[in-house]
Amino acid sequence: MRIIKLGLIFSAFLISSIGYGQEMNRLKKSYLGLDFITAVDSIQKENNVKIFFKPDWFEGKKVETSAAGLTIQEFLNKNVEKDELKAVLYYGTIVLVANNPELYQVEKSADKNLVIIGDKSSKLNEVVSVTGKITDGANDEPLIGARVYISSLNIGTITDFNGNYSLSVPVGKYVIEYSSISYENKPVDVVIKSAGNHDVSLFSGSLQLDELVITAEGQDANVQQRVSGLENMNIETIKQLPTFMGEVDPVKSLTTMPGISTTGELSSGFNVRGGETGQNLILQDGAIIYNPTHLFGFYSAFNSDMVSDVNLYKGGGPANFGGRISSVLDIKLRHGDDEKYKVSGGVGLVSSRLTAEGPILKNKASFLIGGRTSYTNWLLHSLNNIDLNSSAAAFYDMNAKLLYRISDKDYLTGSFYISHDDFNLSGDSQYDWGNNNFSLEWNHVYGEKTLSTLTLSSSDYTVETSTTEDEQEAFEFDNGIKNLSAKFEFLYKMHPKNSLTAGMEYNKIESEPGNLRPLGEFSIIDAVDINNQHANEIAIFLQDDWDLGARLALSGGIRYSMFRRVGADKVYLFEQGIDVLRKPEVIDSTFYNSGDLIDSFSGIEPRFSLRYLLTTNSSIKMSYYRTYQYMHLISNTVSATPQDYYLASGPNLDPQYADQYSIGYFKNIRENQYQFSGEFYYKDIYNAIDFIEGAEILGNEELEGSLIQGKGKAYGLEVQIKKNEGRLNGWISYTYSRSLRKYQSDFEYQTVNDGKYYSSNNDKPHDLSLVLNYKLGARLVLSANFSYSTGRPITVPISKFSYDKTLAALRYSDRNAYRIPDYHRLDLSLTLKQGLRKDRLLRGEWVFSIFNVYGRKNAYSVYFIDSGQARKLSILGSMFPSITYNFKLAK
Repeated sequence: MRIIKLGLIFSAFLISSIGYGQEMNRLKKSYLGLDFITAVDSIQKENNVKIFFKPDWFEGKKVETSAAGLTIQEFLNKNVEKDELKAVLYYGTIVLVANNPELYQVEKSADKNLVIIGDKSSKLNEVVSVTGKITDGANDEPLIGARVYISSLNIGTITDFNGNYSLSVPVGKYVIEYSSISYENKPVDVVIKSAGNHDVSLFSGSLQLDELVITAEGQDANVQQRVSGLENMNIETIKQLPTFMGEVDPVKSLTTMPGISTTGELSSGFNVRGGETGQNLILQDGAIIYNPTHLFGFYSAFNSDMVSDVNLYKGGGPANFGGRISSVLDIKLRHGDDEKYKVSGGVGLVSSRLTAEGPILKNKASFLIGGRTSYTNWLLHSLNNIDLNSSAAAFYDMNAKLLYRISDKDYLTGSFYISHDDFNLSGDSQYDWGNNNFSLEWNHVYGEKTLSTLTLSSSDYTVETSTTEDEQEAFEFDNGIKNLSAKFEFLYKMHPKNSLTAGMEYNKIESEPGNLRPLGEFSIIDAVDINNQHANEIAIFLQDDWDLGARLALSGGIRYSMFRRVGADKVYLFEQGIDVLRKPEVIDSTFYNSGDLIDSFSGIEPRFSLRYLLTTNSSIKMSYYRTYQYMHLISNTVSATPQDYYLASGPNLDPQYADQYSIGYFKNIRENQYQFSGEFYYKDIYNAIDFIEGAEILGNEELEGSLIQGKGKAYGLEVQIKKNEGRLNGWISYTYSRSLRKYQSDFEYQTVNDGKYYSSNNDKPHDLSLVLNYKLGARLVLSANFSYSTGRPITVPISKFSYDKTLAALRYSDRNAYRIPDYHRLDLSLTLKQGLRKDRLLRGEWVFSIFNVYGRKNAYSVYFIDSGQARKLSILGSMFPSITYNFKLAK
């Protein structure tokens, strides 16, 4: 690892230093009489140096002074002096800038859009410092990590934690581009006379009044960004999608993007590129969310009024993320306004929410607090399902975020999240689950080039299940998982084109697979208390984001992870061999005391993403990710449920790991009005987990003996066409993908489908999403969302026979050899905004939505009764209209 780190750092230093060394060399050729542009191109190639200029300045110009014996800068200055230009050395490159003082004698009245930085008395042709602050135009909140870029010089920087930036620039006339993820780009024409300050406010594209713009990111980010497989959606975009019962859902909104799917009707669990729900790392302000659902997936765990950014990495993500092999969902909560008090919320047919924010100490400390609650019983009673008609359900959650600016270089944020769900199924089965999360983040700026982030977080997810349907089989079952985490990241901007992130992460994990207890005096259920599992996961990482030239950029990193499973715990030894017919029996066990090492694993996780600009508005991207996963979600359903639980890797369960490759083409058309992307991916999965036939997962302390591990692979093509501007805008996403598994062994009980590849539970070859928004007027927007997907795989009985008094004995097909019917659904919504006057104290909007417009009875699952007859379960088999009023109150 030390060699790799030193090599990366040395290489970065070497590349950034090449230009300086080459400038000192004397040119050997004359170039006299040659075309000037041809001569400059030859000098760049032969001396490995970059020279920036506008070609149209030199059309038809010849070299008038011999280059032999001169430095590059001397040669250029002698040949461009008559053109009133001058060669300026800047960060290892040479920039030709205007040398005519009259070009800078410009008053603002001459061009109202021109910004003049500095005063008239400053010297020309010097490299000066331009500073400023970038803020959110809606609330004046500093934008962290906003981009400041001058394309003609190919230089740029990002803002610090206070929104401040500093950029060294040769005196001259330029276009500075200001941008930030989820905000509109803002190009500014500037004349830089001397060192000076320029502050900028950016606005979300969807807040423009002259036209409705739906943008999931900076409008050129799909082409320019280095990282492959990144999907970003700002919350304003998410809020414009049609909703179920008026509840905005960030997770469901992501499933309209290519490569991201869901397994069933109203499931907030999601699948990325053929992966499983438990293979997604879900973070909210750095704390892990283990179950991102309310009411079995009717709603997600995230309050849209609190969310700032939603970023999903469809590969492993940068090296500072790890622990899951499918994706990383990184959700950031916004800061509260530190100048004004505001209240916002919404009232709907099944849920309501309220958010308050404001200053604790003006411009120093702020708070943001929000909560949601539901009243969904009337909805359950209206569904076409007898069990749900006699059920009851409710949930609540609460978020809070505090910000304290210690100084200009330090600030602290604390985030809290509490949630609770109750679901009573048919009066005899009770499910209760909840999350308690906390994170504390300290950000420190050391200087213009260096900053650090320390994040401490805790996650506590608990589940209680009970059933009284049968007095003899009545039981209570508890399970859950806890996580304590510490993460330190250090960012060093070595160069405007190169930033280095290094750090380490520690996770202490305690998983409770389950505690099964009989309920009532007549229950014959045996009590089972499965030992809690304890583990420590440590990782160190290095990430380098590097512009290797005007066209080529690299985001590369390496992560080394270590996992230690420790006691107290009992580990079983299972029999193996050809004599095992159904499931292996326990032949021995070992008890480990608290802190004793049970097993350990480690792995090196290289990642890189390469972007090459074909033109200013098109690029090719390639990536490779290796990721490890040491904690495994054990579930016998395709959607996230409270009874799912996590098992740690150990003597009977190896870590899963995956290698993913991708290549894609990205193109913007008509000044970013249209965007096109096409990306192919391939993923190999090792030690994928499944069950042997007839495995029991509830309260089974010997479950590890019923698990099998094998190979998996997933591949697919993702295509998206997006229209960003105009009265009609939106996108269409199509994904062709396959997700396959293979379990082959010398022993029959560990072999599935004769050891051949078969469709995993998440294999849905075709997935289509169409999202359209049409601006009917200044305050009226019509939105539509259509989705289609191939039905998921199932195992079905293919024959039966009867004997004696037994009705039928069923013989089943190969595993997942058949599919449920294809899925499709249309949703519509109409948003009516109130007056757009900025001085209005109360602002609101009405949202009218229709979920499942044509009442499609999509199959959530297909199951078979004892006689072999099929039954289809449709959760929402009818149209669901709703109305919601959203409001904002600002003082």
